[in-house]
Amino acid sequence: MRLYRAEGIVLRNRELTGADRLLSLYTREYGRLRVAAYGAGKPSSRKRGAVQPFTRSEFLLGSGRDLDYVRQCAEREIFPHLRDDLENLLYAHHLAELVETFTPEGEPNGGLFALLLEALRGLGDGDPDLLVRAFEIKLLGLLGYRPELGACVRCGRVSAPGEYHFAAGAGGVVCARCAPEVRGARVCRAGTVALLRYLSVAELRVLRRIRVEDAVREEMRRLLEDYLAFHLEGRARSLALLACIKGKPGG
Repeated sequence: MRLYRAEGIVLRNRELTGADRLLSLYTREYGRLRVAAYGAGKPSSRKRGAVQPFTRSEFLLGSGRDLDYVRQCAEREIFPHLRDDLENLLYAHHLAELVETFTPEGEPNGGLFALLLEALRGLGDGDPDLLVRAFEIKLLGLLGYRPELGACVRCGRVSAPGEYHFAAGAGGVVCARCAPEVRGARVCRAGTVALLRYLSVAELRVLRRIRVEDAVREEMRRLLEDYLAFHLEGRARSLALLACIKGKPGG
């Protein structure tokens, strides 16, 4: 039996059988893992706190025949602001869903682990909506899916102000000359594209100082939602819940 240690953030915790739990973790050392936490659903279990969703914990894991399992665990950070605010909790579910669906098992990405940890901390301070948009564009970049935001994906021409279009299926911005020939290209503001470029490189901690027009904010949300849906081959489930509580239609 091989034992190994990992620092991980619990993305999801669901029932396996009875009091046993199946965890989806994103770990610093091994990337995304699925592991069993036997007995963790019992009220008296010492593992119970450390395996709750959106908890950063230290794990001692054992190798199993079909599924690795939690031998020991201890919580290190619990993000109480997520449990006290429904909107922040739903945003956290969205971040977790993106990490789960975009990442293969067993492939570490230290930058993504650090980004997820910083984002969960940041949801308790500042502008959560803008922070989530920054997380989305940064995640895409870290995993090799970043949209082209500088020049037309079809001809390479840099768009003049007022000529920007965006096509999720084509991979990013499209100039006005090429837009009629690109399926799904939609007009967008130059300010939206500029903000996406900025969010792709800005540190999350500086976002609290930024003020964004409602029209640009909404357009950016829709562009990223379409782009994520294209790569996920369907819209993230968490977005429908967010749309409900914010009173906005999804899509």
